[in-house]
Order: sequence, then C-alpha cells, then structure tokens
Amino acid sequence: QASPKMFLALGVAGLILLAGTDLSIGRMVGMGMTTATIIMHQGINTGGVFGHIFDFTSTPIIVRVILSLVICILLCTFFTMIAGFFTAKFKMHPFISTMANMLVIFGLVTYATKGVSFGAIEPTIPNMIIPKINGFPTIIIWAAAAVFIVWFIWNKTTFGKNLYAVGGNAEAASVSGISVFAVTVGAFILAGILYGFGSWLECIRMVGSGSAAYGQGWEMDAIAACVVGGVSFTGGIGKISGVVVGVFIFTALTYSLTILGIDTNLQFVFSGIIILVAVALDCLKYVQKK
Repeated sequence: QASPKMFLALGVAGLILLAGTDLSIGRMVGMGMTTATIIMHQGINTGGVFGHIFDFTSTPIIVRVILSLVICILLCTFFTMIAGFFTAKFKMHPFISTMANMLVIFGLVTYATKGVSFGAIEPTIPNMIIPKINGFPTIIIWAAAAVFIVWFIWNKTTFGKNLYAVGGNAEAASVSGISVFAVTVGAFILAGILYGFGSWLECIRMVGSGSAAYGQGWEMDAIAACVVGGVSFTGGIGKISGVVVGVFIFTALTYSLTILGIDTNLQFVFSGIIILVAVALDCLKYVQKK
C-alpha cells in the first residue's frame, strides 16, 4: 500500500510547498480506481456509467492497461487544474478549491455509477505490471521511479526553483519575474498526474474493486506523511527525502501495530500523536529563530 500512497504524498507535497493543501485526494483515488477497474474489467462490466455498460473484452490487454492509466491521469489532472485555476486566479485558499473538488468528484462518480463496486480486473494484469520476483514486490520500483522524477523536478529544473520561490514568498517571486499563476497551476497539474498514476497502481495492486467510496480519507495519510517528513505548511520548505521518510513512517506504523496485534483503530490515535509531535518540533525551529 505504501507505493500508491507514495504517489499521492509526492503530489500533495508540491501543493504544501506552496503553503496549500489538497482535500480531494481520496476522492481522486475513488474516481481513478473506478475508471481503471471499468477499463481493465474481467469480462463485460457488471455496472454502468450513466446507465452505459462498457465492454472492453475485445480490446488487447496491454491497450486497456495503457488506456486506463491515460484516462486516470486525464481525469485527475482535469480536476486538479480546476482547483489550481481558482487558487491561482482568485487567490482562493486551496483548502476551499480542493474541498469543492472533493464534493463534486464524489457526487459525480457516485451518481454516474450508482455507487456500485466494479469487481475484479483481468487477473493477468497485476503480473504484467507489478510481478513478484522471488517474493520481491516490484511495485516498489514504480514508487522509486516516481520519487526520483519528482526529486529531479524539484531540485534540477527551473520549475522546481520557482516552486520553492513562490512557496517561500509569492510577492517577491512575482516581482523577480516568476509567474505565480503558472507555478501554482503547474504544481496542481503535477499533483494530478501523480494522483492518476497512484490510483491506477492501487487498482492493479488490489486487482480491481473500484468504487466511488474507495480511498476515503487518504488525503489525510498523504498530507500527514508530508508534514511528518518536514514539508512545512508555512511554504517553501521541504525535501523529497522527507516525504519518502514520512510515507515509510506511517507504513511502518501500520505494519508494526498489525504485527503486535494491536487494534487497527488505535492506528488513528498513534497517527494523530505522531503528527502533533512532528509538527510541534517543526514549529519550535521557527519559535527559536524569532
């Protein structure tokens, strides 16, 4: 589960870097899961979309795999661009623009599919995309690739430098000739691509089971991972390595509680405490500086 969540955390990290956030991640996952399951479905689909039953059985599997990824990315990016536009154009707080997204996406997907869960995808697909090699889960390779690409974007491109500049001080960045609008929308587009990829990967990992409600609350996991990893809500501060550490901390927490036989509901309690402590430590740095 860590690998799809890594994509989500990497996506929202860029928005937190701009002193923003994204509340719609969980609903994006539900939308992506549903879309990917419909396209890669085993046999003719059991449920419909706006009453239309899809049948991709005659399409070659590899085409369906690629098509589902492309459509997941397009859908997620479409919605993040809307949130990005309102955030950048009207100086709206991303809390509001992404909350609107969260409601719209969930409403649309649930209405379109009548809230049906779409069952399983073709069982051969997971072995194609994320085969277990000697018990090694190759899904980690996908996550590692995403980490490298986003690290490269943040640290080695002009867009990355501008991202830090706008996050640190938007007015100063604007005066020095950086388009705050382009950087903001760009960060949202990058997030959308990562969400699309993450939801597609989660669909393959779970061998389908796409429904609108899937992924509810995942935005909290993604945001928590970033915050614990030192991506500061004050903007302009954070490293990709921190995001990776954050995701691993919460994954390790889940596994260790399960292994210790502790009720998984207490996981929320531990998560909450970890977030408070991590952010308190982060805040102390600023208090001392002042």
